[in-house]
Amino acid sequence: MNMETDSWIGQTVGEVLKQINRGPGDLRYIDEPPGKLCAVEIIDEKHGDKQKIVLEIAYNARLFSIDRNWQFDLVKKQKVVNVHLHGEPFF
Repeated sequence: MNMETDSWIGQTVGEVLKQINRGPGDLRYIDEPPGKLCAVEIIDEKHGDKQKIVLEIAYNARLFSIDRNWQFDLVKKQKVVNVHLHGEPFF
């Protein structure tokens, strides 16, 4: 992690997205095991470089979806508990 991403811990997904000028279409949902949403992945492009960022979120039962269909309004309210940058292990 770095200084910028350290400050994201404790913020909501929506707050982080606003800071890096990203929206719902920029997210890839990560569920492990299938149906249990545990993180979102964002591709951030700074200074022409692409970087994968994974925001690990606090799990609660409302984030389980058997059909793997999560509403952005729910996801954006979830607290970030960890941040993983490209190359850092997530699982």
